[in-house]
Amino acid sequence: MRQHPPPPLSATVAAFGVLFVMLAGPEVCAQDARYTLSGFVTDRVSNERLAGAAVYVRTLNKGAVADSEGFISLRLPAGSVALDVSFVGYEPRTLRLYLARDTTLALALMPSNASLGEVEVMAEREENAATSTRMSAITLPVEEIEKLPAFLGEVDVIKTIQLLPGVQSGTEGSTNLYVRGGGPDQNLILLDGAPIYNVSHVFGFLSVFNADALDDVKLVKGGFPARYGGRLSSVVDLRMKEGYRDRYAADGTLGLVFSSLTAQGPLLRDRASFVLSARRTYIDVLAQPFLNSSLPTGQSLTAYFYDMNARLDYTSLRR
Repeated sequence: MRQHPPPPLSATVAAFGVLFVMLAGPEVCAQDARYTLSGFVTDRVSNERLAGAAVYVRTLNKGAVADSEGFISLRLPAGSVALDVSFVGYEPRTLRLYLARDTTLALALMPSNASLGEVEVMAEREENAATSTRMSAITLPVEEIEKLPAFLGEVDVIKTIQLLPGVQSGTEGSTNLYVRGGGPDQNLILLDGAPIYNVSHVFGFLSVFNADALDDVKLVKGGFPARYGGRLSSVVDLRMKEGYRDRYAADGTLGLVFSSLTAQGPLLRDRASFVLSARRTYIDVLAQPFLNSSLPTGQSLTAYFYDMNARLDYTSLRR
């Protein structure tokens, strides 16, 4: 009987290589799989989203920074992941999880209660020291705005902006903004990203914004970011409060000629919240005897204004 010669060594090695790939293929593919890890970083006490929070995976030397809404997204390989979450003024947090599919997390940080003793810093003043890489942008905390003198007992955001360098009111007492020589119609005024075209009441003496409902006010006088588009004069970006998600609260203002009320609270606990602010003047009641006395019998004249601001926030993530 004729015997066939044994196959060459190279063919034998190739056959074993193919068999190994067939057996180990599923495991290798599983190790090479990548999934998306995303979520919002929030304050555990107030549920406010933390813009600029840092998320870092040490083993992969990879991380991300939360956007202006506190949202982060990372593309990571499958397997065990140790996620470090941190933000200035908050206690850092480490989460360990096994990533086997696209995962959405709610990352809540606790404010830090660490306090420092007395610190004395002494230095010589530097001329023309740059404090920020962002030019011509000013952020006004609402808490500081409410401390300024109010017109007829009402805090006015637009009149506060008129006090800043490079901004003029034009006519005394009006809400017009003349920024570095530009006209009032060359300003972009946004409320939660929506443009507001008419920002005044009573022929320009009062603005339509209720300070109790605002959370952040920013004025950009030059070097506008691309998201605002091309602008000639300035951008006024106002943001409303998100509202409490764990309790109800209300506060109001009683003025000489108008009053306001602001309410906020949860609609669905840890999921949805609302802010509702309303303001109305009662100058028509006070001035009616004087206005009607000069009119013919049977005629009356009333003059008043009111405005309402509302915001509804909802998230599908549960803390």
